[in-house]
Amino acid sequence: MRDDGSSGRDVSNGLILPHSDKKAARPPGGRSYEAEMTATSLPALSAAFLMSMYFRSYFGVVGPALTAELGLSPQQYGWLASAFFASFSILQIPVGMSFDRWGVRFPMAAMMACGAAGAALIALTPGYQAAIMGQILIGFGCAPIFMGVLFYVGRTNSPAKAGQLAATVSGIGSMGALISASPLSWFVEVFGWRSACWAAASAMAASAIAVCVALGKTPSAASEAPAAEHRRSIVPLLYLVPICMTLSLGGTFRNAWAAPYVTSVFGTHTAIGEILTAISIVGIVTSVVLPAVLARVEGRRIVIFAYVAGVICAVMLSAGPDGSFPAACAGLSLLYAMGNVHPLIMTEAQARIPSHMRGIALGVLNTLVFLGVSVASVVFGQIAGLSLAPTTTYRLIFAATGLALAIALLSYVIVPRSDRTPRAHTDNSRQDAATQANSVTGSD
Repeated sequence: MRDDGSSGRDVSNGLILPHSDKKAARPPGGRSYEAEMTATSLPALSAAFLMSMYFRSYFGVVGPALTAELGLSPQQYGWLASAFFASFSILQIPVGMSFDRWGVRFPMAAMMACGAAGAALIALTPGYQAAIMGQILIGFGCAPIFMGVLFYVGRTNSPAKAGQLAATVSGIGSMGALISASPLSWFVEVFGWRSACWAAASAMAASAIAVCVALGKTPSAASEAPAAEHRRSIVPLLYLVPICMTLSLGGTFRNAWAAPYVTSVFGTHTAIGEILTAISIVGIVTSVVLPAVLARVEGRRIVIFAYVAGVICAVMLSAGPDGSFPAACAGLSLLYAMGNVHPLIMTEAQARIPSHMRGIALGVLNTLVFLGVSVASVVFGQIAGLSLAPTTTYRLIFAATGLALAIALLSYVIVPRSDRTPRAHTDNSRQDAATQANSVTGSD
């Protein structure tokens, strides 16, 4: 790390931090956590996030088979599908508070164990009541995972390193969404949905044990925060609210609106399964590539580029929703891939969050992400309910998407440079020279 020589702030790979943040990013004695993160913690966190991504979409395959066997109504199926996300989103702020109080390891492992119990309950379920309780428990178990990843790497690494690690975990974990598609469909067809739930319960339990064993003790936020930290607030994070509200707009299309769009505009003969698989693959590929890009490009620039691309896609789809079918698929894929900047936004936020409020602040921001999905679904539903021609309906839906993304992008760009964490990259050789100079002068 180097000192900018004038502002009294530390600069780490393009991120401006107060001195206290820099010191808090290191354990006592100056030992680096990076080797431990790479050797033990990172695989455990990646496996946990893979399970979370699996459970987010597994019910699309298991649910129909479960519904048919138990004789459930479409309304009951809808409640079962939403129970996971309801418990997941409601718990974000309480989970953040628990991280501030007890760290990541034990709250995350205990809640994941409850999620494993929920999957086992579904495997044993005799009816609707037990099934919905199982879904709630699975949501309970997945609620701490992504935020736990962000909190843990943020507390044990510099912001630049934390961003790369979070993106790596996200890339590996995104394979869970792919596993819950065609592979799970084959497994359910061959072995049955109850066996699939037993397998998922076992994997979740093993992942919970790995988290408990592999993760080290997270530094205590409250005990390490100096008096100046307690006087800081989360008000400077307000510029991220529109970004958080729109982060999962593309996921809304992937999970709910892509199928109605392509079938109503391009015809019922369209192969929905193949389209959704292609969209998922694009999201996974971009997520896997992101850590390598982060090593060369500033995180803030990646966020801006992603949102500019999203606005362009939404505008083009709005201008011609019934145009080229391949272009429509490409646009939906890019909108979905935008969500991969989620860990970059949260990493940027962590660099500005007071240490003693890091967990609850991340909980609030993640809650906004889910709130944005809900608001978008309601707005899209209202537009679809206007009984307009399909082309006109989706012209308006994509226009609303583009407008929301443009507002979020504008709020992110116009915030004064002094109020932001990121700073433009300097040449690597200059950073190395500055680092060496600091080691000689003792400015660290």
